[in-house]
Amino acid sequence: MQPEQVEKEKRLSKHAVNILINHAIFQFGGALSIIFVNLYLWRLTNSIWVNGMYNLVAILAQAATTFLIGKMSKRKGRTTIYRYGIFMTALFYLLIVIVQEEIVTHFYWFALLRGIAQGLYWVAYFTIVHEVSSNSNRHRYLGWNQVVMGTSNLAAPALAGAIIGFYSGLTGYMIVFSIAFLMFFICTLGSFRIKKESIRHRNYYMKYLPIILNRKKAFKSALIGWFIIGFPQGILMYVPPILIYSIFEDESVVGYLNASFLTVSIIISFIFSRFANIEHTRRYLWIAAIGFVLSGTFLTWEIATWSVIIFMITQNMFKPLQANAYAAYYFRWIDRIPLGSEFRVESVVLRETIINIGRGLGIISFMLFADGIDTGTAAYVIVGAMIVQLILPLVIKKEGVER
Repeated sequence: MQPEQVEKEKRLSKHAVNILINHAIFQFGGALSIIFVNLYLWRLTNSIWVNGMYNLVAILAQAATTFLIGKMSKRKGRTTIYRYGIFMTALFYLLIVIVQEEIVTHFYWFALLRGIAQGLYWVAYFTIVHEVSSNSNRHRYLGWNQVVMGTSNLAAPALAGAIIGFYSGLTGYMIVFSIAFLMFFICTLGSFRIKKESIRHRNYYMKYLPIILNRKKAFKSALIGWFIIGFPQGILMYVPPILIYSIFEDESVVGYLNASFLTVSIIISFIFSRFANIEHTRRYLWIAAIGFVLSGTFLTWEIATWSVIIFMITQNMFKPLQANAYAAYYFRWIDRIPLGSEFRVESVVLRETIINIGRGLGIISFMLFADGIDTGTAAYVIVGAMIVQLILPLVIKKEGVER
């Protein structure tokens, strides 16, 4: 095959570019506000239990929504579900602005709304990603997806931290949440520009999962991999920002440091998108897993400025390596299992449900075994979650990486 042909195959379609642009807006709104929702609850309650329960309810609601919404996604179309998810996320931030400090009284309901909104969005988005990319350009799309997410995550928290730090009290939080609502409202409008898919296969095939697993036993391992990936993610969703705030007691520092950490992810994602080869998936996952364990060991020495910063830098070095490699590996499986592309929605539903169960169990583990946010036990729980990642390369099957 000629180089020109390979380059042409790797190009992204106009539809794929539109999806990336709208996703960038969505990510910017989320990155602007998501870590500061946790910090807002921390400022109001100073309770790791409230933060833990908020994130646990949101994650479990997302898992349940993901599993239950699959059939509707196939009947109504991914674009419609995608739009609902964005709209409900906008509603979430609008309600925070309205109730303000009363969120503490109603945090379970807010967690439920956020979980449902996230479940709707991510099921639709990951299905659309598979539809607008191919085996030839999927690493490129996922790489650019990480760059888009990383760039949004880079600029937004720094901006939010600066806004919150500029105002006294909690006023800055309300301004940030108002901007987030505006971003999601714009994203909702932008979703109407996205081409709606023709719905040819309305049947929902989840009932055939046992048959598929029986015929393709290695696919079961691919599903288990998402649980492994999700386990530490539940903890890392809310603990690091609170750790950083507990050390510096300044939201602007949280934002600036978060931006610095994500710069590392952007660079790694860009390099990975250009040079990654799916045949080396196991190697990428070993490197990432060892890097995760190494990062956690710094926290066991002491919970201090230097250890938290090194932990976050190394985490963001290896996270895109794991995320992109395993996503491409899983997408390859979707093309190889019985029913193939007709099982696409179901495979995304399984992915999101399983990864969120892993995240939920990670949060429960932290709440059960960590004495506090900045104690030695917290560090060992985090290291334990990282050690679990060493299992991931072992679940990779040769069948899923062969061309």
